[in-house]
Amino acid sequence: MANRPVYAVNLGAEAVAASTPYVLIDLSDTTNFPHGDTQELHLLGLVMNSEKASDGIFDVWVGVVTENDGTDGSATWCHVFHLEAVGNATDSTDRFAQTVDFTLAGRNPDGLNLAVVSGALTNFAGNQTQANSANWINSTNRASPVGSTTKPAAGDVVVWVEEVTNGGTLDFSLTAIYEAA
Repeated sequence: MANRPVYAVNLGAEAVAASTPYVLIDLSDTTNFPHGDTQELHLLGLVMNSEKASDGIFDVWVGVVTENDGTDGSATWCHVFHLEAVGNATDSTDRFAQTVDFTLAGRNPDGLNLAVVSGALTNFAGNQTQANSANWINSTNRASPVGSTTKPAAGDVVVWVEEVTNGGTLDFSLTAIYEAA
């Protein structure tokens, strides 16, 4: 995908107190998202900054919807941020910052090719999924970088903020750098 425009989106949320689904990049929405092509997305990188209040543990899963309908949908995860206090497990506030470069410093210029065909990723395999989940139903609006009226569809990059252990809240900012074809 050399010489294609590179795009960025940022999803921010405050005081997340329970497991919550989000749409990070809507492949088909070229009006509200910065890209113009709708065939496939290439995830080049992620930047995550967060603050966790209290002693809870959160996982922030990033992946792509592989199929969905009016009943449920499935997502395959390509990355997870695990947010847990490691220096002092009883500290009431924990901060986290990480940058992930899927281009491998330019050695993999296409990043992660997240093309979906017939309910499956064509260029990525992974064993961590959320299958047949109401989180990815195609008729339910989810919060996204452009508002709260984004319905997930196959090929969309999505986020599942999972409250692993009860307690506390999570504030986060997640930026995705990507290309579209």
